[in-house]
Amino acid sequence: MSVIQVEAAGQEVLDRATRMLAGIDGGIDKAVKSAMARAVSHLRTNSTKAIQERYAISAANLLAEENVKVRYTYQGGVQAFVTFAGHKIPLYRYDGAAPAQPTPNTGEWVKAMVAGKWRRVHPGLTASGHQLKSTSPKQFQDAFTARMKSGHVGIFERTGGSTAEGGDAIKELMGSSVPQMLGSPGVAEQLAHESMEKFEERLDHEVLRILNGWGR
Repeated sequence: MSVIQVEAAGQEVLDRATRMLAGIDGGIDKAVKSAMARAVSHLRTNSTKAIQERYAISAANLLAEENVKVRYTYQGGVQAFVTFAGHKIPLYRYDGAAPAQPTPNTGEWVKAMVAGKWRRVHPGLTASGHQLKSTSPKQFQDAFTARMKSGHVGIFERTGGSTAEGGDAIKELMGSSVPQMLGSPGVAEQLAHESMEKFEERLDHEVLRILNGWGR
């Protein structure tokens, strides 16, 4: 889990907005909520861009695993706490993973447990993958792309152990989680700073919008 604290507005900024909306019931709460929603949306977009500067992964595959929660307070101004959570992302979802689909190596035969019986089958082609843009995909010994009964496709590796049925035990190769990718203090500080600027910009806009009668 990674928490980014956004000190979105100082007391002076908040007091000014409060004075301007003093005559409108619930006006300041409405303005802050709308501005914060825009700031958090901005943060999510920029966090994806920050990750993609280093990691070889699409925005869709990032968002599929990302869980974002937001809470904020008015103590000493507006402070937001944006929490990024999520599980490790399968290596298969990173760019460069190969083969793209389960593919048998027709040039080899191995013994495998199939439906409770030992049979000669073609093994899967050796799989490769990577996380960082600065590296090239590498092959993983005893790893292959496979589709599970659930329909999930991933890169799996033989562990050297055995299942209860006597077959080869396997595990899925995983990459980093979103919180791990955002774990650098420099990245978090930059994202927080940019989000603070976006919040204050949007707060002014929301105040004017409410004063002009929109959204009442």
